[in-house]
Amino acid sequence: MEEAESGYRVAVKPSARAANEAVESFVGERGEQVDFTSEAQADAVARRLSTAGETPVGVQCAAPQDPTPVDAYLVADPERRTEVPTGSAESGLTFDVSGNQYGALGEALVLSRRRDPPLLTHVVREDPALDLSPGETERLHVVVDTDPEPVCCVDPETGERREWRPDCRAVASLGADGRTLTEYWCEVKTGAASFQRGQRAAMETKAREAPVLAIRVDVDDLPDSYTARVERVSPADGDDPVPNGDGGTMVVRSSTEGAQGGTREGTLDEFT
Repeated sequence: MEEAESGYRVAVKPSARAANEAVESFVGERGEQVDFTSEAQADAVARRLSTAGETPVGVQCAAPQDPTPVDAYLVADPERRTEVPTGSAESGLTFDVSGNQYGALGEALVLSRRRDPPLLTHVVREDPALDLSPGETERLHVVVDTDPEPVCCVDPETGERREWRPDCRAVASLGADGRTLTEYWCEVKTGAASFQRGQRAAMETKAREAPVLAIRVDVDDLPDSYTARVERVSPADGDDPVPNGDGGTMVVRSSTEGAQGGTREGTLDEFT
């Protein structure tokens, strides 16, 4: 795994070294602070070390007020089971919820509607920089792009390249085919999730040329785990082709309240 030229610095916590021999070996090779190209690369290394060692480890973002010049920490994470479930096909398959899934939940609430999403549309209507008239407000449309180009900048203090991948670019216009008023670049965080140092630097740089929105979604009672039951639907009688061509389709039912589940055959009428 090559170290980064610029992007995502992770410090290894002593607890992770003590709990996982593979982490101790990794520190011997790379040191107590390691630069990665991205958070995704750091997560991939954490998964590899978790598989190689006895105790799982994970990447935990540094708090904004943390004086240590790192983006995240590699920490021991013995209780989380986000990839391999507990339970069985008979009793139900239960997975722990990961931080990325919490983040995806907040993004879904804000961005699931690609056209005129309620929160962003309200923000645009109330934007004093636009000063929309009542008539213009009625004609306002907001279209969301959830895969915009990354934003890059160079940290003036360190000379390091910083990158931010916005969760969305929201384009505001008047009328379905009207003139573009402006576009907003947005980052969505759920709960207490923090902004990475690289994100903050790139967001502040982008804000010099376009509106940048930091959106924090507070969700009460986030689930710690979820249980899913998977059932194979029996094909209908007759010669009609089945959807996946191999004798049935797969249907998934999930619950955050521990509904029992597993994998078995059944009909859609039985899937309750």
